[in-house]
Amino acid sequence: MLNASLRDIVIDDLEKILAWRNQEHIRAVMFNNNIILWQQHMDWFNELKNTDNKISKIFKINNDDFGMLNISNINEYCNSCYWGFYIGEKKAPKGTGLLLGYTSLEFIFKELNFRKLCAEVIESNKISCYFHEKLGFKLEGTSRKQIKRNDNYEDIYIYSLFAEEWEIKRIELNLELEERFN
Repeated sequence: MLNASLRDIVIDDLEKILAWRNQEHIRAVMFNNNIILWQQHMDWFNELKNTDNKISKIFKINNDDFGMLNISNINEYCNSCYWGFYIGEKKAPKGTGLLLGYTSLEFIFKELNFRKLCAEVIESNKISCYFHEKLGFKLEGTSRKQIKRNDNYEDIYIYSLFAEEWEIKRIELNLELEERFN
């Protein structure tokens, strides 16, 4: 299989990350879909360096960077967190998203040892809803009419996955990834 991994963000990555984040297809599914300015981006990076409540990593395959993993709302007492992610490179091989999901979940549950991972997905992002369900997440609830988009209000779906659920699901997904990338 391909060598997929996560690495720390360095200052030299900031231009690339900003370009990824400001792509229309990525902004369209984010809670904040505004263009991010350079100073806002630098503020995000400086906050990331100075907080224990967030972790961001670059996702790479072999030596090429393809996307991002963002972990937020880290709650050490409850041993839980939230995640977000995206593939920034338009020329990413088919299946890169699944590989990002698998690699990220292994990191979250095996290396960071969280017991619960949560996700919030905008109602109109059907691809992300399907993706979370494919990874084994369960729908916990809905924040009704929570976010305003283009003069309409959309629901936010709340998903969760527990470490013990991932232990079962990871076997199935590992086989699928081996078939796809070998």
